[in-house]
Amino acid sequence: ACWRGSRITMKKQNNALSIMSTGSTALVVVAFARSAEAHGSLVPPASNRNAADRFGPAFASGKSPLNVSCNCEPGAAATGCEEGLRAPGGGQACFWFSQGCSIGCATCSGTDAHSNRSACGRDDVEPTLPDAYRTMNLAAPALSANDTYRYNPWRAPGLAPVFDACGMAGGTVVADQGPGEAIYVATPLAAPGDLGSQALFSSEEDDKVLDLMPPVWRPGSTVDVAWGIRFNHGGGYQYRLCPRAESFPPTEACFQRHPLDFVRGAQTIVWTSGPNASTRYVVGGTFVDEGTHPPGSTWAMNPIPRINFDSTSSGQPAGAQGCWPDPATGGAEGPQCRQFDPPCPQDDGWVADPTNGTDRSGQGACSGDFTDGIILDRVVVPADVPPGPAVLGWRWDCEETSQVWSNCADVLVTVAATSPSNAETATASLSEA
Repeated sequence: ACWRGSRITMKKQNNALSIMSTGSTALVVVAFARSAEAHGSLVPPASNRNAADRFGPAFASGKSPLNVSCNCEPGAAATGCEEGLRAPGGGQACFWFSQGCSIGCATCSGTDAHSNRSACGRDDVEPTLPDAYRTMNLAAPALSANDTYRYNPWRAPGLAPVFDACGMAGGTVVADQGPGEAIYVATPLAAPGDLGSQALFSSEEDDKVLDLMPPVWRPGSTVDVAWGIRFNHGGGYQYRLCPRAESFPPTEACFQRHPLDFVRGAQTIVWTSGPNASTRYVVGGTFVDEGTHPPGSTWAMNPIPRINFDSTSSGQPAGAQGCWPDPATGGAEGPQCRQFDPPCPQDDGWVADPTNGTDRSGQGACSGDFTDGIILDRVVVPADVPPGPAVLGWRWDCEETSQVWSNCADVLVTVAATSPSNAETATASLSEA
């Protein structure tokens, strides 16, 4: 990438094409999910990779040439919206993922997002996730015929393969794009099928021009990280580090050697827009370290309950009842639509957006396709992590689909006493909001 002055010119490696924009000088990580499939990305720390194309005019103010924006509600892709704290996770940050990734398989298929079977025919593989941490189809007994999501990534956190540790643009190769919202608009920065670990890198000199130097993290310290949902498919997530001295580009194996511990009880919902804007609510979090991969590593359960849009089209077991489409809004009604109780007292139901007939999912104050805020966690920087440049990885293992969302961001690990970077200041503002 290459930036100059107030005008930002970005180009992909040797590609002479560029996109230009004026305006914001910070990138952030946020996670999002989608009505048919989940979509997600980081909020802090700043990502000069997966969200880099948000500087392009086609993605300004949450707009998108796709039929969905990573930050805005359904129907707002053409007009944009007030993005709030989620703005740095704009562009196509929520389209870097791996599709068709079942537990027990050696690789992802690139298809089969909603197949409810093993993508590689490994029907003998059993989930390792304790039953108490499931997020979807909770009425079906585990391993029963109606346990339709048993092969999906969250049922054995961290075990499912990925195409790339930092995601693949569009989630699959070009030939398989389309189903499961496996889509991506080519820009001079990245094209469908590109690997996040090998694309979207900027130089240290360019980052200085944009004032995008990575946050400074100190071994043994605690730091805030966050993501935001766009379309929700349950499951859970983990943050990891890969020191550049150990592996560059970063790999999944490197990330799995350095999982980050969560500060228990610190998980917080921060509303960035809507009626609860600027409100914070500590939900505490539900953390899993049994049946995870690597063994003993800690994952956090997605605290926001999924809202289905009927009783049949999300892979529910045969005969499922209690959730039906509402003809008036195009949304869903019924007690079984929401998978579990929302974690915040502000949530007294949900609404659907009637402006987009293809997206029938709804959202409440902290349920469903939660676009009004972010999920903030505090994690521990390992005391033994070597000083120097490193890459932060965020991985979201879905339960309703065979999809894994991945974003990466650069950080600098140092033991020296230095002034806080701009990214640290941004993170602090989230903690104090």
